[in-house]
Amino acid sequence: MRFGVIMKKLIKRLLPHISILLLFSSCVSDPVEETSFKSYQWELSNPTIEGFNTDLINSAFSEAMNTGYINSIVIIRNGKIAVEKYFNGKSVSSYQTIRSVSKSFLSALFGIAVEKGILSLDRKVVDYFPEYQQFITDSRINNVTIDNLIKMRAGIKGDQEFYFTFTNSSDWVKTILSSTLSFDPGTRMQYTTAGTHLLSALLTRACGKSTFDFAKENFFGSCGFDVRAWPKDPQGNYFGGNDINLTTRDMAVLGLIYLNKGMLDGNRIVPEEWVNKSLVTYSGTGTTPWGQWSKTGYGYLWWLGEVNGYKVFSGIGHGGQFVFCVPSLNMIIATQSFPDGDWDSADAQERGVISIIANYILPAAK
Repeated sequence: MRFGVIMKKLIKRLLPHISILLLFSSCVSDPVEETSFKSYQWELSNPTIEGFNTDLINSAFSEAMNTGYINSIVIIRNGKIAVEKYFNGKSVSSYQTIRSVSKSFLSALFGIAVEKGILSLDRKVVDYFPEYQQFITDSRINNVTIDNLIKMRAGIKGDQEFYFTFTNSSDWVKTILSSTLSFDPGTRMQYTTAGTHLLSALLTRACGKSTFDFAKENFFGSCGFDVRAWPKDPQGNYFGGNDINLTTRDMAVLGLIYLNKGMLDGNRIVPEEWVNKSLVTYSGTGTTPWGQWSKTGYGYLWWLGEVNGYKVFSGIGHGGQFVFCVPSLNMIIATQSFPDGDWDSADAQERGVISIIANYILPAAK
């Protein structure tokens, strides 16, 4: 992926998440183990108290309903649910895949693991997979670090080219490590879900337990994330950076943690240093706007940019899954949308969600 290309072409590399699980003959998609976590208890407010123009908020919801593909919008301000709306038969308790917003959750897990000394960003990825060394055909794979993976600068093939290749294989990690890189590690950015799957697999090796079990003990339980499904590869590695199933309210909790520098209700969840480093642009992705999103950059598995002149950061998933954070307004907008469209329809849906945010929700914030 070259810098300076048309944003739509770039962003399509963001949209690999057409992972309709029935298409994945090799993907184990059983529900995860039942958890007893209680969902995070949000304080409920109303849009007037939280400083919103209610006419504009109502217009936003009307536009969302008319799209036919938006399932939910939850607007948080000052740490409280100001207003929320559900469509297409969905409700507060509805779960669905959040697609690649999962990558931003995975980033938080790595921040916790780094602080605990379980791993370090300068470690070589191949160190965790000695049994696959014999299958490596591109020697540059040996130079890929965890830091490269978490910044999407590893050189692993992009999703349009490689996503279904590795997810339809009998051994995802082997397929990724035996592939040919697109460029030298660390030299530029290319969005790749294959890279984030390696992150999940190596975290499992580093901590001696599954990514899900590590998350339950160190993140999900502390925050009330009741994950109902998360697929695994044929070797039992949880799908790195894709297809966690959550409610829209749960998605918003991640935004609240990052707006509060890693804190939730006075408790440290993610190291502050990690949050700060996560929201730094390590790769600029061109100057051409993506709809009403401009100045796009990429941090530690978070997208950065500006909308309506506001600096924002967001987890973004295929088809219109967003944890959209606006620090200067102390606001989070979490959305879920139809997740199973093709590349072009997913791109149109994401632009549509951003348009509603830009045209109605941001102007509504007084």
